[in-house]
Amino acid sequence: MPKVSFVITIHNGETHLKKCIDSVLSQTFADFECIALNNGSTDRTQEILEQYTDSRLKIIRQENIGVSRSLNKGVHLSNSSLIARLDADDAASKYRLERQVEFMIKNPKVVLCGSKFRELIGGQSLPQKVAFIGTDPFIRKSMSLFNPFAHSTVIFRKQNFIQAGGYSDQYRNSLDYELWLRMLDLGEAHILNDELCDVRFTKQSVSYQNKRRQKLESLFIRWNAFKKFGGNPAEAFYYLIKSLIGLIFPSINYFNR
Repeated sequence: MPKVSFVITIHNGETHLKKCIDSVLSQTFADFECIALNNGSTDRTQEILEQYTDSRLKIIRQENIGVSRSLNKGVHLSNSSLIARLDADDAASKYRLERQVEFMIKNPKVVLCGSKFRELIGGQSLPQKVAFIGTDPFIRKSMSLFNPFAHSTVIFRKQNFIQAGGYSDQYRNSLDYELWLRMLDLGEAHILNDELCDVRFTKQSVSYQNKRRQKLESLFIRWNAFKKFGGNPAEAFYYLIKSLIGLIFPSINYFNR
Protein backbone atom coordinates (compact mmCIF):
# COMPACT_ATOMS: atom_id res chain seq x y z
CA MET A 1 0.00 0.00 0.00
CA PRO A 2 1.43 3.42 -0.91
CA LYS A 3 2.09 5.88 1.89
CA VAL A 4 0.38 8.81 0.15
CA SER A 5 -1.94 9.46 -2.80
CA PHE A 6 -1.99 12.50 -5.05
CA VAL A 7 -5.54 13.28 -6.15
CA ILE A 8 -5.91 15.43 -9.27
CA THR A 9 -9.14 16.20 -11.10
CA ILE A 10 -8.77 17.54 -14.64
CA HIS A 11 -11.23 19.21 -17.00
CA ASN A 12 -9.69 20.37 -20.28
CA GLY A 13 -6.27 20.78 -18.71
CA GLU A 14 -4.06 20.06 -21.74
CA THR A 15 -2.08 23.32 -21.52
CA HIS A 16 -0.25 22.67 -18.26
CA LEU A 17 -1.06 19.00 -17.53
CA LYS A 18 2.30 17.55 -18.62
CA LYS A 19 4.23 19.87 -16.30
CA CYS A 20 1.88 18.92 -13.47
CA ILE A 21 2.22 15.14 -13.94
CA ASP A 22 5.98 15.38 -14.53
CA SER A 23 6.31 17.19 -11.18
CA VAL A 24 4.41 14.39 -9.47
CA LEU A 25 6.45 11.58 -10.99
CA SER A 26 9.72 13.41 -10.14
CA GLN A 27 9.15 13.33 -6.37
CA THR A 28 12.12 12.36 -4.20
CA PHE A 29 9.64 10.41 -2.04
CA ALA A 30 8.68 7.49 -4.26
CA ASP A 31 6.11 5.56 -2.19
CA PHE A 32 2.97 7.14 -3.65
CA GLU A 33 0.20 6.71 -6.19
CA CYS A 34 -1.39 9.43 -8.30
CA ILE A 35 -5.10 9.24 -9.04
CA ALA A 36 -5.80 11.43 -12.08
CA LEU A 37 -9.51 11.86 -12.79
CA ASN A 38 -10.27 13.04 -16.33
CA ASN A 39 -13.47 14.89 -15.50
CA GLY A 40 -15.25 15.02 -18.86
CA SER A 41 -12.44 16.68 -20.82
CA THR A 42 -12.97 17.37 -24.53
CA ASP A 43 -9.37 18.40 -25.31
CA ARG A 44 -6.15 16.33 -25.36
CA THR A 45 -6.20 15.59 -21.60
CA GLN A 46 -6.77 11.83 -22.03
CA GLU A 47 -4.16 11.56 -24.78
CA ILE A 48 -1.57 13.28 -22.58
CA LEU A 49 -2.34 11.06 -19.59
CA GLU A 50 -2.09 7.88 -21.66
CA GLN A 51 1.45 8.78 -22.78
CA TYR A 52 2.70 7.91 -19.28
CA THR A 53 3.68 4.33 -18.42
CA ASP A 54 4.50 4.81 -14.73
CA SER A 55 2.39 2.28 -12.80
CA ARG A 56 1.92 4.77 -9.95
CA LEU A 57 -0.34 6.86 -12.21
CA LYS A 58 -3.96 5.65 -12.04
CA ILE A 59 -6.13 7.22 -14.76
CA ILE A 60 -9.89 7.47 -14.26
CA ARG A 61 -11.93 8.60 -17.28
CA GLN A 62 -15.43 9.83 -16.42
CA GLU A 63 -18.17 12.26 -17.37
CA ASN A 64 -17.98 15.73 -15.83
CA ILE A 65 -19.42 15.22 -12.34
CA GLY A 66 -18.15 18.52 -10.94
CA VAL A 67 -15.01 19.29 -8.96
CA SER A 68 -16.30 18.40 -5.48
CA ARG A 69 -17.75 15.03 -6.46
CA SER A 70 -14.70 14.20 -8.56
CA LEU A 71 -12.28 14.96 -5.70
CA ASN A 72 -14.42 13.01 -3.23
CA LYS A 73 -14.39 10.05 -5.62
CA GLY A 74 -10.62 10.25 -6.01
CA VAL A 75 -10.03 10.29 -2.26
CA HIS A 76 -12.32 7.28 -1.73
CA LEU A 77 -10.54 5.37 -4.53
CA SER A 78 -7.14 6.02 -2.96
CA ASN A 79 -5.19 3.29 -1.18
CA SER A 80 -3.31 5.57 1.22
CA SER A 81 -3.89 7.11 4.62
CA LEU A 82 -2.51 10.46 3.41
CA ILE A 83 -3.91 12.52 0.52
CA ALA A 84 -1.95 15.21 -1.35
CA ARG A 85 -3.94 17.66 -3.47
CA LEU A 86 -2.69 19.25 -6.67
CA ASP A 87 -4.54 21.15 -9.39
CA ALA A 88 -3.81 20.24 -13.01
CA ASP A 89 -2.35 23.65 -13.88
CA ASP A 90 0.00 23.72 -10.87
CA ALA A 91 3.28 21.91 -10.18
CA ALA A 92 4.80 20.36 -7.06
CA SER A 93 8.37 20.81 -5.90
CA LYS A 94 10.28 17.52 -6.12
CA TYR A 95 10.74 17.64 -2.33
CA ARG A 96 7.06 18.23 -1.56
CA LEU A 97 6.04 14.71 -0.48
CA GLU A 98 9.34 14.10 1.30
CA ARG A 99 8.84 17.16 3.52
CA GLN A 100 5.11 16.84 4.10
CA VAL A 101 4.94 13.09 4.71
CA GLU A 102 7.80 13.31 7.20
CA PHE A 103 5.99 16.13 9.02
CA MET A 104 2.68 14.25 9.14
CA ILE A 105 4.35 11.11 10.51
CA LYS A 106 6.11 13.08 13.24
CA ASN A 107 2.96 15.08 14.15
CA PRO A 108 -0.01 12.69 14.47
CA LYS A 109 -2.28 15.42 15.88
CA VAL A 110 -2.03 17.38 12.62
CA VAL A 111 -4.87 16.54 10.22
CA LEU A 112 -4.11 19.18 7.60
CA CYS A 113 -0.75 20.50 6.38
CA GLY A 114 0.01 23.08 3.68
CA SER A 115 3.15 24.90 2.62
CA LYS A 116 4.35 28.19 1.21
CA PHE A 117 4.19 28.46 -2.57
CA ARG A 118 5.24 30.49 -5.62
CA GLU A 119 2.70 32.34 -7.76
CA LEU A 120 2.93 31.82 -11.51
CA ILE A 121 1.48 34.87 -13.28
CA GLY A 122 2.18 35.07 -16.99
CA GLY A 123 5.86 34.26 -17.37
CA GLN A 124 6.78 35.32 -13.85
CA SER A 125 7.32 33.29 -10.69
CA LEU A 126 6.61 35.44 -7.63
CA PRO A 127 6.48 34.92 -3.86
CA GLN A 128 2.98 34.30 -2.51
CA LYS A 129 0.93 37.41 -1.75
CA VAL A 130 -1.25 35.79 0.90
CA ALA A 131 0.17 36.24 4.39
CA PHE A 132 2.15 33.24 5.68
CA ILE A 133 0.54 31.77 8.80
CA GLY A 134 2.40 28.74 10.13
CA THR A 135 1.06 27.31 13.37
CA ASP A 136 -2.33 26.00 14.45
CA PRO A 137 -3.48 28.79 16.84
CA PHE A 138 -2.75 31.50 14.27
CA ILE A 139 -4.26 29.49 11.41
CA ARG A 140 -7.53 29.26 13.36
CA LYS A 141 -7.60 33.00 13.99
CA SER A 142 -6.78 33.78 10.34
CA MET A 143 -9.65 31.63 9.04
CA SER A 144 -12.08 34.48 9.78
CA LEU A 145 -9.97 36.78 7.59
CA PHE A 146 -8.85 34.68 4.60
CA ASN A 147 -7.99 31.15 3.53
CA PRO A 148 -4.33 30.68 4.58
CA PHE A 149 -3.96 27.46 2.52
CA ALA A 150 -3.34 27.19 -1.21
CA HIS A 151 -5.35 24.15 -2.25
CA SER A 152 -2.53 22.64 -4.31
CA THR A 153 -0.15 22.66 -1.33
CA VAL A 154 -2.32 20.65 1.04
CA ILE A 155 -1.84 17.14 2.41
CA PHE A 156 -4.41 15.68 4.82
CA ARG A 157 -5.38 12.47 6.54
CA LYS A 158 -7.96 10.45 4.60
CA GLN A 159 -9.71 9.26 7.76
CA ASN A 160 -10.26 12.83 8.96
CA PHE A 161 -11.39 13.93 5.50
CA ILE A 162 -14.09 11.25 5.54
CA GLN A 163 -15.06 12.10 9.13
CA ALA A 164 -15.48 15.75 8.13
CA GLY A 165 -17.77 14.80 5.25
CA GLY A 166 -15.47 15.58 2.30
CA TYR A 167 -15.88 18.43 -0.16
CA SER A 168 -19.30 20.07 -0.25
CA ASP A 169 -21.26 20.89 -3.42
CA GLN A 170 -22.75 23.86 -1.59
CA TYR A 171 -19.49 25.83 -1.82
CA ARG A 172 -18.39 25.17 -5.40
CA ASN A 173 -15.80 27.94 -5.61
CA SER A 174 -14.54 27.87 -2.01
CA LEU A 175 -14.86 24.13 -1.50
CA ASP A 176 -11.41 23.80 0.05
CA TYR A 177 -11.78 26.78 2.42
CA GLU A 178 -15.07 25.42 3.78
CA LEU A 179 -13.65 21.90 4.18
CA TRP A 180 -10.67 23.15 6.20
CA LEU A 181 -13.11 24.76 8.63
CA ARG A 182 -14.74 21.37 9.28
CA MET A 183 -11.44 19.47 9.42
CA LEU A 184 -10.13 21.83 12.10
CA ASP A 185 -12.77 20.35 14.42
CA LEU A 186 -10.87 17.05 14.24
CA GLY A 187 -7.27 18.08 14.87
CA GLU A 188 -4.51 20.59 14.30
CA ALA A 189 -3.30 22.34 11.15
CA HIS A 190 0.12 23.53 10.09
CA ILE A 191 1.72 25.29 7.11
CA LEU A 192 5.37 24.52 6.36
CA ASN A 193 7.77 27.40 5.78
CA ASP A 194 8.99 25.83 2.52
CA GLU A 195 7.94 26.77 -1.03
CA LEU A 196 6.71 23.33 -2.12
CA CYS A 197 4.40 24.23 -4.99
CA ASP A 198 3.99 26.55 -7.99
CA VAL A 199 0.40 27.83 -8.12
CA ARG A 200 -0.80 29.31 -11.41
CA PHE A 201 -3.05 32.37 -11.58
CA THR A 202 -4.73 33.00 -14.96
CA LYS A 203 -7.93 34.56 -16.26
CA GLN A 204 -8.91 31.07 -17.47
CA SER A 205 -8.87 29.61 -13.96
CA VAL A 206 -12.11 28.54 -12.27
CA SER A 207 -11.39 30.98 -9.43
CA TYR A 208 -11.10 33.93 -11.79
CA GLN A 209 -14.12 33.01 -13.90
CA ASN A 210 -16.28 32.69 -10.78
CA LYS A 211 -14.61 35.29 -8.56
CA ARG A 212 -17.89 37.01 -7.60
CA ARG A 213 -19.47 33.79 -6.35
CA GLN A 214 -16.21 32.86 -4.63
CA LYS A 215 -16.21 36.14 -2.72
CA LEU A 216 -19.83 35.59 -1.61
CA GLU A 217 -19.06 32.07 -0.42
CA SER A 218 -15.97 33.29 1.42
CA LEU A 219 -18.04 35.84 3.35
CA PHE A 220 -20.21 33.06 4.81
CA ILE A 221 -17.18 30.89 5.60
CA ARG A 222 -15.37 33.76 7.34
CA TRP A 223 -18.40 34.50 9.48
CA ASN A 224 -18.67 30.84 10.49
CA ALA A 225 -14.93 30.80 11.26
CA PHE A 226 -15.25 33.93 13.40
CA LYS A 227 -18.11 32.34 15.39
CA LYS A 228 -16.11 29.13 15.83
CA PHE A 229 -12.56 30.35 16.46
CA GLY A 230 -12.86 34.04 17.18
CA GLY A 231 -10.34 36.55 15.88
CA ASN A 232 -9.57 40.24 15.77
CA PRO A 233 -12.88 42.12 15.16
CA ALA A 234 -11.11 45.10 13.57
CA GLU A 235 -9.21 42.87 11.14
CA ALA A 236 -12.36 40.88 10.38
CA PHE A 237 -14.19 44.13 9.59
CA TYR A 238 -11.34 45.26 7.30
CA TYR A 239 -11.45 42.03 5.29
CA LEU A 240 -15.25 42.23 5.15
CA ILE A 241 -15.09 45.74 3.65
CA LYS A 242 -12.36 44.61 1.22
CA SER A 243 -14.57 41.74 0.02
CA LEU A 244 -17.63 43.97 -0.32
CA ILE A 245 -15.65 46.44 -2.42
CA GLY A 246 -14.60 43.55 -4.64
CA LEU A 247 -18.26 42.56 -5.07
CA ILE A 248 -19.39 46.10 -5.85
CA PHE A 249 -16.48 46.79 -8.22
CA PRO A 250 -15.75 43.38 -9.81
CA SER A 251 -13.57 44.97 -12.48
CA ILE A 252 -10.79 45.59 -9.92
CA ASN A 253 -7.74 43.63 -11.09
CA TYR A 254 -7.95 40.09 -9.68
CA PHE A 255 -4.17 39.75 -9.76
CA ASN A 256 -3.75 42.70 -7.38
CA ARG A 257 -5.93 41.02 -4.78
